Amino acid sequence: MTLFHVLGSDIPHHNHTVLRFFNDVISTEMPADAPRQFMVVTRAPETLQAYSALHIETFANKRALAQAVIARAANRAQRFFFHGQFNPSIWLALLSGRLRRRQAFWHVWGADLYEEGRGLKYQLFYLLRRWAQSRVSQVFATRGDLHHFQQRHPRVPTSLLYFPTRMPDAAVPAAMESAAFTILLGNSGDRSNRHIAGLEAIRAQFGEQVKVVVPLGYPENNHRYIDEIAAAAQRLFPAGQVTLLRDKIDFDVYLGLLSRCQLGYFMFERQQGIGTLCLLIKANIPFVLNRKNPFWRDLSEQGLPVLFSEDALDAASVAEAQRQLAQCDKSSIAFFAPGYLAGWRHALSLSEGERT
Repeated sequence: MTLFHVLGSDIPHHNHTVLRFFNDVISTEMPADAPRQFMVVTRAPETLQAYSALHIETFANKRALAQAVIARAANRAQRFFFHGQFNPSIWLALLSGRLRRRQAFWHVWGADLYEEGRGLKYQLFYLLRRWAQSRVSQVFATRGDLHHFQQRHPRVPTSLLYFPTRMPDAAVPAAMESAAFTILLGNSGDRSNRHIAGLEAIRAQFGEQVKVVVPLGYPENNHRYIDEIAAAAQRLFPAGQVTLLRDKIDFDVYLGLLSRCQLGYFMFERQQGIGTLCLLIKANIPFVLNRKNPFWRDLSEQGLPVLFSEDALDAASVAEAQRQLAQCDKSSIAFFAPGYLAGWRHALSLSEGERT
């Protein structure tokens, strides 16, 4: 039996985090008899050469990877651990039986669990994907995503598992004193961030005496949506209080950006952006979530303060959340390192072990 770890979509920042984690941490914390096997969609295979502890096969696109998975799945002894899984052909292979239940393990990253697209085409695909998701051997996810998944698929075995968020070795700079109250809005330029709704909520709750910083460097070719955000920013904050960061940001530069903020504001209605949330928690910077974001369950379970965008917010409520963050024991948070290693040990023992 061989277990293949599958990164089925070309999402470099997430894929590199997983590969780095397996190469640097898993290979020593949970050594295997042979290098672990990875199948990765990438347009830059040369960037993966540094992960020498792993055996990595690269594929130019989603279709090529899916075809390779399906071909290997004909040998029913082979197994596949799908990380994230933004590859429709894989879901269809599960639905058709070309990929069997006992061969498939799925670590939810958020997006493929939720149904935000509109139109008949999306609704049909979501229905098919929902059926396919009931045909996996085991699902791994955050507490909130497990709760969401189990409403539809109560019979599928599930386990708690957190994405191995990249955290800096040095302490994240604490929030800097600023003449203006500065808010980080969203974690990317994807529409799921609901930036315009966020700008409207910030304007209603905090007025015009704020600065808002909006990172928009990912995904690429997103100019039309960014123009929509710019128009809303000009309408709501005509004095230029909103800064749109249109280019990709280096990690160290991003840390410096966070240190200039007193609050994070995230309007997405699904679990995402945990990496940014972890950085904010480490720096004792509170943040606001949409109440539909199920990650509030994980935060509450860890005793961390949760602010909701639907609530009445002001400087006093933000200051109280900051005080609570400063007092919490960060070393005991389950979705921080090393806390998340327990979930990975369990996930790999299930997926790599011989099942009876």
